[in-house]
Amino acid sequence: MNSFMFEVAPHHDARIPVVRHGISRWRASLYLLLAVLLSAGVILVPLCATVVLSLSEGLGAYDVLFDGKVLQALGNSFVWLVLAVVVCVVGLGLAWLARNAGPVLGGVLRFLLVLPAAVSPLTTGAIFRLMFDANPRRGLVNALFGTEVAFLGPVWIWLVFGLALIWQWAGVAFLVFHEALARMPTNLLRMARAFGVGRRRRLWSVLLPSLAGPAALAYLFALVAAARVFDVVLMGAPGSMQAEIEGGGLFWWRHHGDLGDTRASALSVGLSALVAVMAVPALSGLRGRATWAEPVAAAPSRKGWRVWLPSVAVSVLWMLPFAVLVLTSLRDPVAAALSGWWSGGPWTLGSYADALADAGFVHALGTTLLRAFVVVCLVLLAAVPAAYVLAHEHLLPRRAWRPVLLVAVALAVLPPQAFAVPLQQRLSPVGTAPALAIVHAALVIPLAVLVLHNAFVRVPAPMLARDRWELFHVVREARPAVVLAGVLAFVLVWNDTVVGLLLNWPAGDHLQLIVLEQSRHFMSAASAVAAQAVIATAVPVLVVVATARWLYRGLTRGVRR
Repeated sequence: MNSFMFEVAPHHDARIPVVRHGISRWRASLYLLLAVLLSAGVILVPLCATVVLSLSEGLGAYDVLFDGKVLQALGNSFVWLVLAVVVCVVGLGLAWLARNAGPVLGGVLRFLLVLPAAVSPLTTGAIFRLMFDANPRRGLVNALFGTEVAFLGPVWIWLVFGLALIWQWAGVAFLVFHEALARMPTNLLRMARAFGVGRRRRLWSVLLPSLAGPAALAYLFALVAAARVFDVVLMGAPGSMQAEIEGGGLFWWRHHGDLGDTRASALSVGLSALVAVMAVPALSGLRGRATWAEPVAAAPSRKGWRVWLPSVAVSVLWMLPFAVLVLTSLRDPVAAALSGWWSGGPWTLGSYADALADAGFVHALGTTLLRAFVVVCLVLLAAVPAAYVLAHEHLLPRRAWRPVLLVAVALAVLPPQAFAVPLQQRLSPVGTAPALAIVHAALVIPLAVLVLHNAFVRVPAPMLARDRWELFHVVREARPAVVLAGVLAFVLVWNDTVVGLLLNWPAGDHLQLIVLEQSRHFMSAASAVAAQAVIATAVPVLVVVATARWLYRGLTRGVRR
């Protein structure tokens, strides 16, 4: 029955078949060169060096994995990775609620829900620490419920940080699932009902297969965020509670000096293996090249309270953390240290004036902006030709795609701690700013190649185009995916704290490290931290707002038509 349904249903790509002109193998090698050099030089070779170093004393160094504190940190990493699944489930639930919201309300939800993804984890940690402070005079949640619950204590802290991860990344999952639900094969579902197929069998035969690719994409983005959880804990959790929720990456950063290079390398290998196992579902969902079904006729939008009420409630909940941050930044520093923003004034722009008068902060803004721009250029220069080559079936047959996908996904989700020790030793002769830009670019390239490849395979080849111009034709048609890859690189570099700390980079060159230093006296400097966080958040949010119309299409279909 299932095979019959899939045979007769028009769920496949019925457009003009993608037939590409062949490019020679030497030119393909040239196109791949930069991406391969950066990925191999910054990730693969240091990763192999880490594995070799961990085995330099036999398997003895791996006894570190049975240490009680290490086991707790790895267990925490596992919980964070499981939370990536929760992020996807929440995104799917929100997309289901908004499936009939219509173009206007649906567009507003897509914009509001995806904004937190542009916020740095450091700022997210600051926001949730402000909201869940145990003192009802400062903590919004305790003030609302008239209680004095220690949300940042041992009982509730996982709930608070789980909500923080969901707030930041469920919007991306929402975008992907919202588009997938709009392309659900309704004809196939009607046919299944007509043939008397039960609800459970329709779920397994129609719904889940049609959502597998989008779900894998949403899971991949959430997994990358969960695998690199670091600064949200560093900023959001009080010092005495950080050990309760810190993952293996943060534990590695705190203790790698005490562990020594060999045992620290063994911990890196163990952490990488854990993340690789959790990435297997993403591999299963992304194994096919065609990810999106063709669009179906849009269902009529509903304008009743059943659509508007949950949509408004979700919008308010998603904007509330932004409001808390901005209102705290506008209060007098002394008042902000003693009470929450609902207590009233005095209101002032003094914290912003102090931040912009700080020469170190302004210098870090400039250097971070320059570095982000350089990384975007590097990522596009490397990832666009590489994805273009990988989209040619005569160079990469379908049977060879799975190993390439395996490597790309593994490199995309790998925590930077996996190759930090060899990288520190090798980067010192290269210099400062160029070396950091190269490391950032290498970390983003695998994810950018995956995004671009999914779009490039959907671009029909021009019938009369000459080989040497086909790359430009593909880039023009897949412009939304190219914009998405560029914005992704910009936001990840702008919001980075982990790479700077792991490579012992000077804080003066790194905006997020400046904010982190300011937070050493978090409660007494709440207004100043909030003002710096608002300024640091404004730039990536403006980038997302300016490119919003390409980002949605780039994340879902990839091509402009």
